[in-house]
Amino acid sequence: MNFKDLLQFVESGKIFSRTDNILIAVSGGIDSVVLVDLFHKAKLRFAIAHCNFGLRRKDSDEDAEFVQRLATLMHVPFFSEKFDTSAVALQKGISIQMAARDLRYAWFEKIRQDNSFDYVATAHHLDDQVETFLINLIRGTGIAGLHGIPVKNGTIIRPLMFAYRNDIMEYANNNQIGYRTDQSNSETKYLRNKLRHEVIPLLCSINPDFPHGLTESIRRISEFELIGNRTLQDWRQDVLTTDGTDKFVDITSLI
Repeated sequence: MNFKDLLQFVESGKIFSRTDNILIAVSGGIDSVVLVDLFHKAKLRFAIAHCNFGLRRKDSDEDAEFVQRLATLMHVPFFSEKFDTSAVALQKGISIQMAARDLRYAWFEKIRQDNSFDYVATAHHLDDQVETFLINLIRGTGIAGLHGIPVKNGTIIRPLMFAYRNDIMEYANNNQIGYRTDQSNSETKYLRNKLRHEVIPLLCSINPDFPHGLTESIRRISEFELIGNRTLQDWRQDVLTTDGTDKFVDITSLI
């Protein structure tokens, strides 16, 4: 994997243009740091945003310092915010993970609008896709929950969705890229981590190509969903008529 693979993926999927200014969400972990390095080598326009959720005390502060040094090294703008995530979760009656997600995306969008960035980029990759699919499947979902993580959703983009975790690790090793490690990622009390460390390795022992096979299945489900939605939209236009707030179906068109 190299920056040319990134550019090919971005251009083929029309994710963004080379003239766009991108705000990259950087935790300090291997995925987001590799994404920054790829953007830098591809000579793309970007800035770095870091959320300090204050959940790991000293480690959280050291993550923020690491990301700030990275932004200085890359000579790009840096944005950082510290949140009292536990208090927000308690106040809203939601999980810590959900509170952190809500806080970061709301803050990213504010930074994007205030500073005229075109998109916010996160470092989700294909292994995240596999994990999200399994999480939704376990909890119960419809087709929309089985199409995984979209590469582009409004102003949120995910330019690493062409790479697997092994590709990212190999790139980091080959390019001697430093990054921070969140020890909580190894704790299997969280569903995603349990899938990552226990369930997916078991599935891979049955079929070593499981992640690639599931990724291809997710792609087909996404295509089916797109075709189904377009067909439904065409059907609505053909059989539905509106009279004020009332809608009517032309029964003859169903015969």
